[in-house]
Amino acid sequence: MPVKIVPLNLFSDDTSGNTTKKWNKFESCVMSLAAMPFKEQCKVDNMFFICTSNKLSITEMLPELVKDLKALEQGVEMFDVEYGEPVLVVGVVHFIMADNPMHAVVACSLGAKAKLPCRKCY
Repeated sequence: MPVKIVPLNLFSDDTSGNTTKKWNKFESCVMSLAAMPFKEQCKVDNMFFICTSNKLSITEMLPELVKDLKALEQGVEMFDVEYGEPVLVVGVVHFIMADNPMHAVVACSLGAKAKLPCRKCY
């Protein structure tokens, strides 16, 4: 069975339809294919919505997301029209894109508020 390795980029941020994020704040997670050129990755057609919530933080959504990503790392059998047969698709998270405050939340770090915000500063 042919194997297709698909590197993935995740993007997470807090969004809002208002001018400030104080009201109606949503935590969102989106995925794109890392092997595509960056210009193509940024097109709406090539971004895949994963989850959003105005009740849960990203750290509360991550456990369920991690379960699915681990299953994808082990490989999922799918049908490939080009080959006309089943293929094993292995999805590997390349990196998580976010702004500094969201990276601090995802990594459970104090970020810029810490005395030593960088692992190299120790």
